[in-house]
Amino acid sequence: MQSPTTPLPHASLFLAAAACGVLAAACGASPAAPDGPPPAGPAPAAQAAPEGAAAASTAAPAPDPAAPAASAQPGGDPASAQAGAGQASAPADAGAAAASAAPEAPSDGCPDGMARVPGGSFVMGPLKVKATVGDLCMDRTEVTAEAYAACVKAGKCTDTFANCAKEASTYGVAGKEKQPMVCVDFAQAQAYCAAQGKRLPRDDEWEWAARGGEAARPYPWGDEAPKDQLCWSGGGTVRKTACDVGSFPAGANPQGIQDLAGNVFEWTTSANDGNGKMRVARGGSWRDGIPPLVRTARPGGFEATYRCGFLGIRCVTEPAANAAP
Repeated sequence: MQSPTTPLPHASLFLAAAACGVLAAACGASPAAPDGPPPAGPAPAAQAAPEGAAAASTAAPAPDPAAPAASAQPGGDPASAQAGAGQASAPADAGAAAASAAPEAPSDGCPDGMARVPGGSFVMGPLKVKATVGDLCMDRTEVTAEAYAACVKAGKCTDTFANCAKEASTYGVAGKEKQPMVCVDFAQAQAYCAAQGKRLPRDDEWEWAARGGEAARPYPWGDEAPKDQLCWSGGGTVRKTACDVGSFPAGANPQGIQDLAGNVFEWTTSANDGNGKMRVARGGSWRDGIPPLVRTARPGGFEATYRCGFLGIRCVTEPAANAAP
């Protein structure tokens, strides 16, 4: 069950919205997209004899010691009785073998490709609002262009304006299959996660995971200033597109979740304005070149209908109820 979180006061929302205005302008609006995607063992031999057999045996004379032993079942064959017993036990044996061969569920309760993030509480934002997050499973990497293409092929996602950026577009571009899917608006991002049986994270869930929970890291990897732990344009490198997901393992959070800083911004479900037209996006991107822009606490936001070459998707879900914490 999703844990409640304390909503940010309107004043905080206004500050976050103001901080994100430059991002929204830089991203640029695209034409409105169509509404949503297209959517046990054998019985003893004596039990098999007819009811009259017992009575008949009491009336019969004692057998001649020299005579051959009689079968326990009238007209029965000891060999065939033994074979029948083996056949009776076969289904039970087969069932036990099938049960032992069945794969076990992941011990942390998360689907393949996700990592479990333990929940907790922390103080969030400039107004020091306390937020509480439950345990959740988070994608280890951002959603790739090839994964999104598979969703489109399955008829569960749309590719409307999927090539909105020139050099930065990744959808259907040879050699960029492992790069993050970009040029998706908020509705498309939501639809993709729903098609996988997942959802987009809330703002507080995203920050809790990126900061290492109670460790309160300024960057996902720790306190060290960003250098070569992420895909960004700092340190003299000027990029024109994103990097393959998972290319910077040194920048992972404590659970091994990668690219929480740099590469592409990631949609969340949290609004950061009074009318719900904007959504918080987190993580910075390949365009950023100074450390403050890729800190775990940096706010960001875009109008829900915007698409950019540096804005993508990461999904979350709740762990299985019977999984070990």
